[in-house]
Amino acid sequence: MLTEMRSRLQVALRQALNSTLTALPALTAGEITKLSWAKSIESIAEVPVVYKEFFEPLPADGRPFPYSILTPSFEGFLHRTAEKLICYFGDELYILEKDGNSFKTQCYPLEGISYIEFGSILLDGWIKISGEASHGALISSRCKFNSVTDYLFTPILERIRSFGADSPWTASSSELEKFDQFFQISYKFMNYAKRSLLPGEKVIHTIMQPEIQVGKLTLLGKTLVRTISPAQMTILMDRELIVIREDDRWRYEVMYGGIWDYIPLNKIVSLSLSEKGKNSLVFSVHLPKSDRLDFVFRASMKPEIELLIDQFRRLPPTFQRSPSNPDPAHRPTDGHIVA
Repeated sequence: MLTEMRSRLQVALRQALNSTLTALPALTAGEITKLSWAKSIESIAEVPVVYKEFFEPLPADGRPFPYSILTPSFEGFLHRTAEKLICYFGDELYILEKDGNSFKTQCYPLEGISYIEFGSILLDGWIKISGEASHGALISSRCKFNSVTDYLFTPILERIRSFGADSPWTASSSELEKFDQFFQISYKFMNYAKRSLLPGEKVIHTIMQPEIQVGKLTLLGKTLVRTISPAQMTILMDRELIVIREDDRWRYEVMYGGIWDYIPLNKIVSLSLSEKGKNSLVFSVHLPKSDRLDFVFRASMKPEIELLIDQFRRLPPTFQRSPSNPDPAHRPTDGHIVA
């Protein structure tokens, strides 16, 4: 009896699903792909209904419509990403996250942003903002999108990275030429580095490290390896520290895309170097509110890293450290502190 009832329910459910799917218009492959694109919002009329409350005061106070981007939701099995709207007003960046029929708001004063992580690998793109909120708490937000639309985020990246510049910047071809030395080592990273340089920035020191792999084993004609650290380039500028790296979650013979970490120098509380096992080092960037970024290097790279840290320590005081971001030499922390 129970078996018969279960069979009838399965048939009824199958019929209901088939009738529903037949009634819905079929989406083409191109239309499905576009659902993952980020979208520029250029007026209040284009703002989704759920966020209109946030923008309604604009016409009354005479402010122009802010630069805004809508990122889609992603319904994954393990990781789900909610729809978000990113915009900035003057010196504040807002991220509105859809929550049912309402939204949650994160406000980032530009002066409080500790770092930006920007990733673009194949069709997978994302931006992560981390720093202090207007009320002083450490917060972070991550927005996901199809990397076809990553160009939409260029104005936001440049706005954050150039915040606090004393004067207009002008391009300098001599700084770009400093990366030509990496032509033979990694043409891809050479181009990534040149693309990362903002006009007017000065390159102080650059470290290029190939991928670190261990445990190589050949079995049935296949070589099995474990990646300890992806290929990466670390660049000390006069205003920021930039780390460009590959993503070791993607295993292809040719790696496409990369991840960029942009860290303002005035947010670096200290830099430290510690051992990880016998053959590896951890280069740590300590940030306000006990936040930290770690990068793994070969032990043989120790002189290069120590040189970079020493050059960071010797940079002229062209930026001010806030009370929450004191002189790195006086910050107690674990590990071998060299700046």
